[in-house]
Amino acid sequence: MKSPPFGDFPAAAGRAAARTASLGPLLRKLAPTGLPLLVVMLFLLLALLYSTCTQYIPPDEFAVKQVDVPIPLLTGAAGIHTNVYQTGIHWLVPGCEKFLRFPKNVRTVTLKTGEAGGGGVEQFARIEEAAHIQTSDGFFINLDVSILYRVSDPFLVVREFGAGTIYEQNGIVFQAETFLKATMGTLKPEDFFNAKERVAKQEETRDRFNEFVEPRGLHVDHVLIRYPKYHEAVQARIEARNIQEQTKQKNMEEAKLAQALGALSEVEKQGEASLTIKLMEGSNYVTRMSAQMDSYRRKRVSEGNRVIALAEAEKQHMVNESYQGAGSERLVGLEWAKVLSGLETIVLESGGPNGFNPLNLDALLKQLKLDKPQEKK
Repeated sequence: MKSPPFGDFPAAAGRAAARTASLGPLLRKLAPTGLPLLVVMLFLLLALLYSTCTQYIPPDEFAVKQVDVPIPLLTGAAGIHTNVYQTGIHWLVPGCEKFLRFPKNVRTVTLKTGEAGGGGVEQFARIEEAAHIQTSDGFFINLDVSILYRVSDPFLVVREFGAGTIYEQNGIVFQAETFLKATMGTLKPEDFFNAKERVAKQEETRDRFNEFVEPRGLHVDHVLIRYPKYHEAVQARIEARNIQEQTKQKNMEEAKLAQALGALSEVEKQGEASLTIKLMEGSNYVTRMSAQMDSYRRKRVSEGNRVIALAEAEKQHMVNESYQGAGSERLVGLEWAKVLSGLETIVLESGGPNGFNPLNLDALLKQLKLDKPQEKK
């Protein structure tokens, strides 16, 4: 819309006044009267009371009431009341009472390198300058630390540390470095890279924190440590000391290895000696058993040969007896005939006392000395 020329301002003002004068009767006609007016005024009054005399506490918060101006039968005594108000709409007297609200969820205080001056605040986190810790051997180290905590009793928090953001400053930020120095200061610089020792000290820091803040309405869930930072000279000294300790540990392990190898060699020698002894015992046992077996075999063979010899002798004896019994002369003659059967010619003296007469069996037996002597009657 273009502005009117300088000479038209009186005419424009007259037209505006005429429109305002015509709007007044219209509003008087539309304005309620009687009971509708009373209802509208009552509704406006209730809306005013609701907006000024109540306060809504969100689901992730709780609160305690502070009475600044006590009113009998309405507010109670002046000061902080012990009642804890949960999520919902609560009554208060405006100008006399107010709610001190605290978060139920977990909040974080982070001590971070590079945040000079600190004081950074986000919705769920507060950022401060990194913790400066002196280790057990005199080195200094900067630590990034996150402390996760929550409010457990808002009344105790207000009484001990204050309301608003002051409780976080007094209860967590100002106490953090003290507890970190008491626990992390007992470590050596290289221990910060040992997960087992670092986690143990984190838990110790959390427990010491809780010993202080739990009676005052706060609870620390975790203390998390990360990114330890040293000066370059300190880093070089740490590396040199680590190399020295690793060399020492290496020499100790090599000595243990040599000792173990010596023990192994001794065990091997003892095993070889035991094996030799056992082999010798086995060989002696085999030799002894072989000798016993050979002796037993020879004894049994000798006994068998003796039995056979006795049987042969008995056989010969029985044969000899058979030759001396009745009819033995005929048997001898038959045998003699067998002996002489192979001869084609034999020249013998046929006469005289020594003459050979094959038909004279008695003389033949006498001549051959086979005649059985006569038993004396």
